[in-house]
Amino acid sequence: MSTLPGRGGGPAGRGRIGAEAGSFDACAKVFDRLGELIGGPLHTYLDGVLHERGERAVDLGCGTGRHAELLAGRYREVLGVDVSQPMLDVAVQRRGGARARFVRRDLRDLRPERDGRFDLVFSAHTLHHVEDLDATLERIRDLVAPGGRAVLVDNVAARPAVPRRWFVREAARVLGLDLALRRRPPGEALELFRLSTHPAWLGHLTSDRFLSPEEFDRRYGRVFAGARYTGLYRSRALCWDAPTGW
Repeated sequence: MSTLPGRGGGPAGRGRIGAEAGSFDACAKVFDRLGELIGGPLHTYLDGVLHERGERAVDLGCGTGRHAELLAGRYREVLGVDVSQPMLDVAVQRRGGARARFVRRDLRDLRPERDGRFDLVFSAHTLHHVEDLDATLERIRDLVAPGGRAVLVDNVAARPAVPRRWFVREAARVLGLDLALRRRPPGEALELFRLSTHPAWLGHLTSDRFLSPEEFDRRYGRVFAGARYTGLYRSRALCWDAPTGW
């Protein structure tokens, strides 16, 4: 999400899940374009941890479907679930295909006895929105097929709440570097700045609550023993392989 920041953390509950859906409803197209502009590092990471080929994959909190589209190039069947209908509308319009199916569901409602298990269970910048994180992680683990893999990425921060002024300053810093170092064409750099400081997007980001990197490793590690961790920009990534006799 550099990686796309923010899809909340720590405690959230079903009431908060609904509130977060409303937050994303207001900025679905902003979210999608930001992912196109700054999602490269996460895609590079995924290139190194995804299977070359697989049967079934699920994207929990799929948003506008950018990652589900990537998974569809490697897995025969891809399911993307999200609670925001405007996000899913963008996903269907821009990335709906034979291998990717998008459904409006709460990720916590998926069960292996009803939905089966998956060779890949993936989630990016979503799990900080759930209140019952530990129970949710256990449910996610149960969705992984024997010998399958879980790849979970989420935002982290030194403090749970990040103020609006930090995001504005960071957007200005990135703009200055993009222009000075010619990392992007000027028009694209300005577009990124405008999107990063969009009122609806800033309103969403400042309502998010994050784990610290240490808390991420501790809480995720309790469920996914032996997982491998990677630090990304303002994010932490976990890769865990289920035992073949799972």
